[in-house]
Amino acid sequence: MNPWLKRVIDPIVRLLPIQTVCRLLYRRRGEEIPILFCIDIEPDERRVDRGNPERWNAFEQLLPRVEELRERLANFTEAAVPITWLIRMDPQIADTWGSPTWPVDTYRDVLTELESRGDEFGLHTHLWRWDADAADWVTDHDPEWSGHCVTMALDAFERAFGRPCPVHRGGDHALTGEMLARLTAAGVKVDLTVEPGLPPIRGVIDWREIGHPPDYRVAPRRPYRSSPRLFPAPDPSADSTSPLLIPQASGPALRGLWGSQLPLGTHPSLFAARILAALRRDPPPVLVFTLRTDKGTLRLWDRLVSNLEQVARHPDARFATTSEVLARYDGSPDPSSVSRSPAAATS
Repeated sequence: MNPWLKRVIDPIVRLLPIQTVCRLLYRRRGEEIPILFCIDIEPDERRVDRGNPERWNAFEQLLPRVEELRERLANFTEAAVPITWLIRMDPQIADTWGSPTWPVDTYRDVLTELESRGDEFGLHTHLWRWDADAADWVTDHDPEWSGHCVTMALDAFERAFGRPCPVHRGGDHALTGEMLARLTAAGVKVDLTVEPGLPPIRGVIDWREIGHPPDYRVAPRRPYRSSPRLFPAPDPSADSTSPLLIPQASGPALRGLWGSQLPLGTHPSLFAARILAALRRDPPPVLVFTLRTDKGTLRLWDRLVSNLEQVARHPDARFATTSEVLARYDGSPDPSSVSRSPAAATS
């Protein structure tokens, strides 16, 4: 949002019961709205200190808060609230912590407990590459490097869990045709990277980026399939062997004020109005919301909770797993029949 307009609007919206009014305007669609609640498990910082690898403190601090939130959301929907946890296991993790499986090795007991609650796991792959000359991390969209990153993560996931990775999400919107090809070859069923309407991001980040970020202005709001050749545009010829691309939640954009993205960090009053507009104008068949385990999430926690509760209070809202959403599209087996044990030993 325009900073000047934000300063003008903030005092006004704080005095108005916009969230309550928006909830009163909710209307039943006659069918459930599946909600995918995803959390990226990753380090506290993006450009981590290679010489001083620390435990992932924000993840540890968020765990009890997430369980409290899960209970609150379940009270609104009167149903279980499964979470999709997406784990970093890429070259930055291997380079800094000594192994791409470090997160699973370190937090295995926690992950086992989460799985017992019906949660699912996948991968969250960043394209960080250490630039020795600059002594800093850079995000490198080079096809060969991006393919290497996702292949390392896929191999590490299978070693850590004893099964192939079912779901993936690229870090900082990053997904390339080469990554999509390797996800397809590995049998990954779902990818949650796409952010409809988002142009290639330049000039708003505090790190160096090499190559070309994807241009999601050609991506639809609804789940679709693509191909390495056409990504991120849809490819009608792509079959169910390629991942189902389920976009992050989006809504109508307003030029100069906000884009089409619906981040959970949005001011609650604005979020309430925008999610209402998204559900009434052209309701998507599934809503995907994602948090990352970092200090920013800790700072914004009350706002994030408020916005998730606003979604959960829609009369048709139901939190779902990626397996359940996938089954609606390609007739996959019921997820209850799929083993999700994390007991395999890591190498």
